[in-house]
Amino acid sequence: MIQFHVFPGGKKRVVTFSYDDGNKKDERLIELFNQYGVKGTFHLNGINYRTLSEEERQSLQARYAGHEVACHTVTHGWPARMPVQSVVGETFEDRKILEGLFGYPVIGMSYPSGSFDAKSIDAMRACGIVYSRTTKNTKNFALPEVFMEWHPTCHHKDALPLAEKFMGQLDSQWTHPLLYIWGHSHEFKTDEDWAHIEQVLATVSGSDKIWYATNIEIYNYMMAQQMLQISADDTVFYNPTAITVFVERNKKEIIEIPAGATVRVPFDA
Repeated sequence: MIQFHVFPGGKKRVVTFSYDDGNKKDERLIELFNQYGVKGTFHLNGINYRTLSEEERQSLQARYAGHEVACHTVTHGWPARMPVQSVVGETFEDRKILEGLFGYPVIGMSYPSGSFDAKSIDAMRACGIVYSRTTKNTKNFALPEVFMEWHPTCHHKDALPLAEKFMGQLDSQWTHPLLYIWGHSHEFKTDEDWAHIEQVLATVSGSDKIWYATNIEIYNYMMAQQMLQISADDTVFYNPTAITVFVERNKKEIIEIPAGATVRVPFDA
């Protein structure tokens, strides 16, 4: 039996962070992320970046380096309250501005104020968006079932007990693998607020059992796993993608399949 709950390096747990609106305080938050070795996705509104000096462009690029920038609509509109053409305009323009600034495809999203419906999801997909985070906190550690309705574990204000629970279950085979924390850096208004998020980061950081990833890295990896071509007897694995992936066979054997490779692993290996 083949299972996909294995991540880069054969790890079985994932931690990711997601922050909205592009506040200046992202800079201090990212400094903490870098200090503790975690990764975040930052959802920005393009209206704030239409006219920038070269110095401002370079500053933003440096701020978010090593993390993911994603969409949040160009003007922080509420997609469920818009006609479809407005959703398309808000999404596509946001993509264009952010891609022009950061130089890579921006195909992730979070819904402003958690606003979305079936029609806005279809419109965003038509604009090339492949995942979008909601504000519906699950309080569990499940991987997304539908990437365009990616529900996080919790807001950062509620994160510490859940982070402690997650870390206490690293070796359990019965729990889900993903801790997903979201929020807004402008919510950090006092020293106590910053101390709280630093305590959360200290709790989840530094484990060789955890993959610290951005949202798009998780999406890309899971899609690559699903692209694997596996023989009927579970002994031959062909990976047609550009991402090395790992799987688990019979709940005990971790198999690495490099990008573009065919791997043969007999059961008596």
